[in-house]
Amino acid sequence: MVVLCLSLAFSPASGVGSVSTVAPRPLGMGGAFVAIRGELAAMAWNPAGLNPPRCRTGVNLRVHANILGGPAVIRETGLLSGVYTEPFSELPDGEKLFVAIGSVVKGVTVRRGGLAIGMLLLEEQLDPAGLEEDQGLSDPTRLLDAYYSTLTVGFILAPAVSIGLSQVIFSGLDGSGERLYGGGRVYGAMLEPNDRVTVGFIYYDVANGFNNYRREIEGLASRTMNAGLTFRPTKNLVLAFDLRDLAEKHPDTALEPRFGAEWNLWGRGAFRGGLYREDDGESVVLSLGAGAIPMTACFKRQDAFRADSFVLNYAVLLKGGAGPRHLISVLLHF
Repeated sequence: MVVLCLSLAFSPASGVGSVSTVAPRPLGMGGAFVAIRGELAAMAWNPAGLNPPRCRTGVNLRVHANILGGPAVIRETGLLSGVYTEPFSELPDGEKLFVAIGSVVKGVTVRRGGLAIGMLLLEEQLDPAGLEEDQGLSDPTRLLDAYYSTLTVGFILAPAVSIGLSQVIFSGLDGSGERLYGGGRVYGAMLEPNDRVTVGFIYYDVANGFNNYRREIEGLASRTMNAGLTFRPTKNLVLAFDLRDLAEKHPDTALEPRFGAEWNLWGRGAFRGGLYREDDGESVVLSLGAGAIPMTACFKRQDAFRADSFVLNYAVLLKGGAGPRHLISVLLHF
């Protein structure tokens, strides 16, 4: 895994997605993530799945630091040199401060009892052209062209039932180069009829002008209901299946299936794989991923391991007739 990342870092021919994203784990599983519980990634997929670890009684606070993304964004925006680059120089002062904070602090989660609150910052829009054009490791040049952040509240109503809501804030450039802002919401529910099966649902609703922010690669279109099902044949293996746009309400989507799997190597690493279609169902995309350098979620409980607490996560999307698209993140969890 380390050798692979070093090769990407020194290979200018490899397109690499921004390290600011939490997408490597979900997309390593083909985007079949609606029924997966987690921490950071759950805020981007199903708010009902927001499940920070309970390490002790009282309030549990966790901060997630963006190791590669921070220096990259600071370099790209000119924060250290004082000579701001475009489009950073055109941002309002308040948004400049938000970008500076978000480049280092990827997210914050708080949990008390059955209530979980989280904030996810500076998620880049994943479009096929951007992932193919970005060069080298830690390249955030397209981040400010289109990004979103979320504020998520999750309620664990019972051991087998949870619901959640995410408020999404969008920022991006339109075709004429003018910056637009918009909002949206994601409503989620998750049910666990037994310890092997989880069912998830989300309704994804965003403002006009931002309908395609997550459609092309992740398959999430505005005003659509999406469902997911996971099955755990063993403790360390998760099989996932998603269906996008159940009612087929969006003109650019269909009843699209997605398949994924994650094999956790007893907390020492993880292998992931997935399958889905692009280009209105005309192209098949195979995804492969891995997680490495585990961090225990609770330092005083070594058995409290979580799959999204890996420091390093990587995914590659393989599509016939096109080059590979890579996604890498390096996050520390405190």
